[in-house]
Amino acid sequence: MTTHPSFPPTLLKGDLLRLVPIDLETAEDLGTITEVWVDRQRHRVLGIGWGGGLGRRRQRFAWEQVISIGHDGVVLGPAMASTDSAAEDPASTDPAAEDPAMDGLVLDDIEVWSDHGDRLGYLTDYCFAPQDGQILHYHVSLSPGPDRAPGCYAIPPEAVISLGRRRMMIAHPALATAERLGDPVSPRPMPPRTPLDALPLDQVLDHIPDPKQTWDATLDKTRQARTQFTEQWQNQGQRLQSGAQQRLGNWIGGVKKHTRHLRHQLRETVSDVTAGLPDPPQRRRGEPPSTVDVDATELWGDDD
Repeated sequence: MTTHPSFPPTLLKGDLLRLVPIDLETAEDLGTITEVWVDRQRHRVLGIGWGGGLGRRRQRFAWEQVISIGHDGVVLGPAMASTDSAAEDPASTDPAAEDPAMDGLVLDDIEVWSDHGDRLGYLTDYCFAPQDGQILHYHVSLSPGPDRAPGCYAIPPEAVISLGRRRMMIAHPALATAERLGDPVSPRPMPPRTPLDALPLDQVLDHIPDPKQTWDATLDKTRQARTQFTEQWQNQGQRLQSGAQQRLGNWIGGVKKHTRHLRHQLRETVSDVTAGLPDPPQRRRGEPPSTVDVDATELWGDDD
């Protein structure tokens, strides 16, 4: 079956991210487009891709696999015959392979600078021709300057001196002829909510630590904490015991001292009391006690 490409005349990257990719052979929804690759030197779109969802791996499709683009979705088919421009660029022949170098072809968080050394703003979007992926102009949000008002401007690729991973360098004279498209764009727009089946779980699972290593690390930390707690408890117990013994010794010493003081006071009190009393009569040693002689006849008469 011969298919005829059907594309709109121009397309924004932001509009492309909102379209649904559909497989032509299975009519299945492949996910949500999350990345668009760009040849930074030739200013041309190379392909699209998205992270895998539940049970899905990360998928990437070259722009030559895009059959048609409608109002709601992008129809994708098998790889078509390579054109001359695709043959000259090896990255566009098979982008579906897991190539980490392709991650550097995504234009995200790009600052815009002039060759005079001025930081002008940031890249917000770009407009390209879907027939061949050629970028027509970049949308940059510029801060106010001496000869321009703040807003979103269209910068042609011819005015771009260099385009790196984080910065775009443009010729300063191009600012005077840049077309103003509208008001400035928010620097950090909130991304749309991603459906559950389009979440890049393969990337998330790669960052989940090994449960066995996590369990071993937890056991090691528990043992270390237990050893440290035991040592601290022993040291604290020794300090408490030493402090208790010292306080007990001080208390016993105080009691003894207080007892000696009371005993001394008692002796002094007894001495003061007995000082004014007369001395008791002294008996001579060996002197028998005095006796009274009684005549029995004086008490009782003769018996009758």
